[in-house]
Amino acid sequence: MKVEENKKVNALILAAGNSSRMNAPKPFLNFDQTTTFIEKIITTYQQFGCDEIVIVANTESIETIRKFQTENITIVKNENLELERFYSVILGFQKMKDCDFCFLQDADNPFISKDILTYVFSENLPDQYIIPSYKGKGGHPVLLPESIIIDLKKYQKQNATLKEFLSEYKNYKLEIPNKDILININTPEDYNFYFNS
Repeated sequence: MKVEENKKVNALILAAGNSSRMNAPKPFLNFDQTTTFIEKIITTYQQFGCDEIVIVANTESIETIRKFQTENITIVKNENLELERFYSVILGFQKMKDCDFCFLQDADNPFISKDILTYVFSENLPDQYIIPSYKGKGGHPVLLPESIIIDLKKYQKQNATLKEFLSEYKNYKLEIPNKDILININTPEDYNFYFNS
């Protein structure tokens, strides 16, 4: 079921990092006894009603992630990890079908929920990107409108960052009463704190 009949909403999941601080692929960490981070994230966006989900993976993880590929889930390989995260963003959007809005999601934030997505999307703006915030601190996922996505697809500058690119656009910080939007699982210590304590 679509979020709104007249709006197409996608999700871009970034899962190509080498997880060097974690010493294990973050997409495949256990969220619970039966679900990995990547499975939890995919399921949440499906429950929200995204039309298309694009996942950017690296060479080592692509075969495992490819099993999630369906008619509405596209898997993209990033073979140039030295170009860092922003390259994955551009690569993912270049492979994505047109949409009105897209959530930008990292694989190290498995605490995303349908309620959070619904809250963020409630403020969809055609000329600004939405940053969910908790007590003034920006979190994720960011919601991008079509106007910015179109520019991203054709962006050519090398060695740029997403922050640098987005600095040219207006943003709206949306205060959300849920601190889960701030959580990133980057190290074994982070994982143990949230999952083994």
